[in-house]
Formats: sequence, C-alpha cells, structure tokens
Amino acid sequence: MRYTLLYITFFLTINLNGQVSLDKDTIRINEVIINGKKSAPELPGYKKVSIDSTVLSDYSHRTVAEILSLKSGIFIKSYGMGGSATPSFRGTSAGHTQVAWNGINIAHPMLGQSDLSLLPAGMIDNIQISFGGASMESVSGGIGGLINLESKPDWQNKTSAAISPATGSFGQYSGLVTIKSGNTSFQSSTKAFYNSAENDFRYLNSELSSIPVWETRTNNQIKQKGLVQELYFRAQHNVISARIWYQSANRNLPSSTLIPQTGSTEKQSDESFRAMISLNHDKEISKINITGAWVMNRLNYTNTLAEIDSRNLSNSITLKASAEKKILNNSSLRILLNEELIQINSNNYDSQINRNTTSLSVSADFRLTDRLSTSVLLREMLDNVKILIPDFSSGLQFRLPGLKDLLKANISRNSKIPSMNDMYWIPGGNLDLKNEYAWIYELTYDMKRALSSQISLVYDISMYLNTIKDMILWRPGAYTYWTADNIQNVNTLGVETSVSLLYKSDFITSVIDASYTYAKAYETGTTSTGNQLLYIPEHMANCSLQVVYRKIHTSWISDLTGRRYISTDNLKYLPAYLINSISTGYKIKLKDNILDMNICVDNLFNVNYQSIAHFPLPGRSYSLRLLIQLNK
Repeated sequence: MRYTLLYITFFLTINLNGQVSLDKDTIRINEVIINGKKSAPELPGYKKVSIDSTVLSDYSHRTVAEILSLKSGIFIKSYGMGGSATPSFRGTSAGHTQVAWNGINIAHPMLGQSDLSLLPAGMIDNIQISFGGASMESVSGGIGGLINLESKPDWQNKTSAAISPATGSFGQYSGLVTIKSGNTSFQSSTKAFYNSAENDFRYLNSELSSIPVWETRTNNQIKQKGLVQELYFRAQHNVISARIWYQSANRNLPSSTLIPQTGSTEKQSDESFRAMISLNHDKEISKINITGAWVMNRLNYTNTLAEIDSRNLSNSITLKASAEKKILNNSSLRILLNEELIQINSNNYDSQINRNTTSLSVSADFRLTDRLSTSVLLREMLDNVKILIPDFSSGLQFRLPGLKDLLKANISRNSKIPSMNDMYWIPGGNLDLKNEYAWIYELTYDMKRALSSQISLVYDISMYLNTIKDMILWRPGAYTYWTADNIQNVNTLGVETSVSLLYKSDFITSVIDASYTYAKAYETGTTSTGNQLLYIPEHMANCSLQVVYRKIHTSWISDLTGRRYISTDNLKYLPAYLINSISTGYKIKLKDNILDMNICVDNLFNVNYQSIAHFPLPGRSYSLRLLIQLNK
C-alpha cells in the first residue's frame, strides 16, 4: 500500500519552481515580482535550485529559515520567534544538511548543524540548494543536501545606497543598510543589519491545565546585529575577492508550555566572525579557484536555575583549491582539494580538541551525444590520521527527442563524520563512534514550455531513496545522562514535485507556484515497526500567487505542514497546520531612484500551531517595511 501511494503521488502531483527561464524565449519580468526559485547550473543528472536576489530583496528582513520554509520543500524545525531553527532535507536530520557560505562550510563544528534563524536573508545575494548527491560537488556529509549562501558582485559602473527600516507586531524593529559602488574592474559591497523584538505574543495554552488559558510568551527577547563587507578586483581572466561577515545575537529562551512562564532564566549569546579571500582564474578551457577562510563561533548558554554556564569557542581554518579543464568535446575534468582544521575550547570538554580533515575529489562530466551526458565523482577523506572508505557519485542525463525535457538519474555513496559533541561532550560523548554513510538514489524529470507569447510553464518531479547506515542517536544510558551511539539504520523515500506558471501582458505580470513533498522516514532492522521518525512530516505543500499591476505588487502564500509524530509508536503527534500570508506594496520610480512601501500579514487566519511540541508559534502578526534606494 505504501508503494502504491508513492506511485500514485508520482503521476498525479505537482510542485513549485518559481522563476521561469526558457532557452529560446526571453521573458522580461518587472523587478518587484517574487520569482521563487529557478534551476541552477549543475552537473548532469543532479537536482539544484536557486532562490535569487529578487526574492531575498523582498524578504530582506526575514531569516534564511523563513525563506526556506516559504520557498522550498525543506522542513524547518523551529522553536518559535527568536528560537533556533534547523532544516530537514528529504526526511533526514539537521545534521545531514550542510550549510556553506560561498562554498565554505559554516555549520557549527560542535553541533554539526546550523541555526538558520541567525542568518538574515538581506545579508546574502543568492541561495543555492543542492539535493542529495548534488551536494558532493562542494562538500561532504550533506546526505540530505546542501544550502549554499552566495554573495556576488554586480560589475556595473554605478553607486547605489539603500536603507530599509521595518516594524512589526510583538515589538519588532529592524533595519537594513546596503551600499554598493564600483565599476567594471572594482566593486565594493557593504551591508549592515539590526533586529530587535520582544516576541511577547499571546497563545492558547491547553497543556498546563485541563482548562485552556490565554498566556503571553515571556523571556523571549532577541537582539541581532551584523555587518558584511565585500571587495572584488577584476583584471583580464582573474577575480580576487575579500569578504568578512560579523554577526552577533543575544536572546532569552522561554520555557515550554508545560512549565509556568514566570521565572525562566535561560539565555544564549551567539557570535560569529567569518573571513574569506579567494582567487578565481577563468579562461575558456580552464578554471582555477583558491580560497582561504577563517570561521570563529562563540556560543554561551546560561541557566541560573539549573546552575548551567556553558561556554564554547570554535575556530575553523579552511583551505580550498580546485582546478577544472575542458577535455575532448564539451567534457571537463575537475580536481578539488579541501583542508580544514578545527579547534574547540569548551568547558564541556575535558581539554582543547583539534580535528584535521583533508579531502580530495576528482570529478568529470562527459557530453556523450547531443542528448546524453553523464558525470562521475570520487572522493577520499582523511580524518586526522584515519583514512575513510572512499565516497562516490555518478549521474546520467538524457534530453527527450524533439523536446527540451530532461530525464535525470544519479546514485551516490556519501558519508558523514560525527560532530565534535557526539565524540567529546562530557558526559555522553563517544570516542568509538563510526561514521554514518548513506546510499542515495534519485530520478528527476524536468520540463520547460512556452505555451504562448504570454504564458510559460516550468515543471519538475523527483523520486528519491536514501538508505542511511550507522546513524548516530543520543539515547538514555545506563546512568542519569544520555549517550551517543550508532544504533539506527534509516530509510527515507519520497517525491518532490513542482510547477510554476508565468503570465505577462502589457499591464500585468503574475506567477502561480505550487509544490508538494512526500517524505517517508523509518528505521529498518529486525525490530523495525515502519513508524515515521520523529518530527519528519510525511506531507508538505505550498502554493503562492504573485501579481504586479503597474506600481502595485501583491502576493499570497499558503503553506501546509503535515502531521509530525512526537512518540516512537506514532500515537502522539502534532496536528497538521495551514498558514496563509498576504502582502501588498506600492513601488514608485523617480528617475533611477526607488521608493517601495510594503505591508504584510502573516498567519492571516490566526492559526494556533506548533513546530516543536510545547513551543507555540505566534498567531496573526503584521509588519510594515519601507525601502529607499538611491542610484547614481
């Protein structure tokens, strides 16, 4: 029955792909339209999508977590406004999702995952999402996938300055300032961000007593600030870039709804500094990239009632070099060397811990015929002095006769080393942990059509299967604390499907996007019950409509998240929820300058819901944003 449902879903469902691009036809879209996500350049046989600067600009005061929740099939596990938010790809855990900044891993090395609530969307230019084996092109360990945050220069001879203040419900105030200047040889980009919020929303608590009562969320304040500075130099075939990204956040952490709200003393401060220098040499038949990066993360957590004072500092130095050369006809060979040194100082470890990982990847893609192409990747990794079993990936892509439709397939073996906390946390860390590894299978159909001079269509559907071995799980041990161990083998399988329909006339531009994701994740083995894993929704759907009429732009987004189980027997669960958001704005152009006013209503129908048990999310909320952009 399970597989029957899967096949039916494959043939009947449709999904989201927001930006339409066709090979033969050029369709010009007003710059205020939200274009969703578009296909990204990729190796043959793999699936990637991008969320571009148009969307990020319209949602510049949101976090990356909120953007992905609205504009992708990735489930975001959120503790609520101000709380941490982690991604889940294709039924996998947050630890199986890699997060990178221009190809450099920025996931916290102690946790082995990233808190996307700390990443403002306005500080980056593009989000590239690589699914499954496609992540192996850049990083290792992304069994679910990779989220790459990109910054790109705009080689125009102009100067622009933009200021964007915003205010919203629950005491929220934020501001984003962007200054870009340069010419065809030099570019400078400066971005500064500030956000503060009380997050004192009201919610209905039906868990603390038999009679539901309205309560106000307390001890939920947050303050964030950040600065990004980028410099780019271009001469002939070379581009030299230097980037820094500083960010800090201080937040109070509210207790669960099972505990009275008064008296919570949990606090967390996060501080990060990222610096990167890159050299890109790009000729017609060869490319060379050399990147050096330093990433510092400081995370301090205090709880005076529990007498906890956790202080953690990590430093990562990464050297990354790649060389690519065209061979034969329309084929290429690429070599990637990645060296990462991690140093951890924590009062939760018994000493300073160092880890050095080195990986060497060799990949090639071959255009066998005009319709058929293939790719292969082989990676060897050295973890300190331990040589790991090699990983590999291979993809195949076929263009259907008479059409531009693509049929893609790939198979990968991808491994993930344990996080530092998994091994060294006291108490519970386990030095004898084995690496997790997974076999990844994927099949994708990708279609693009120009239905008329005014209407265009993009459609894709993917089926996948991941078999994860030796998954690390923390569980109650023989003593009073939890321990980490390789105790799970897990299968995740499902369907991702999307459709985007663009209509453009002389006065109106509109885009309809729709998506559906089915993900089944269950433990395998002799004692397996086939029950869905905790906090993995089987069903997710999204639908949006964006319309631009002259100077007015309006959007409506509906986001459905299915039931999530919170007990291993699947008897207890969080109910599904459907959240609607609407926004409208008025954009004025005065010569080259722009004034844009926008109002947004989130959770339009005031739904009472939770992403994580006992941590409520806010009801209806309002926000007002103003953008003033001056161009010279």
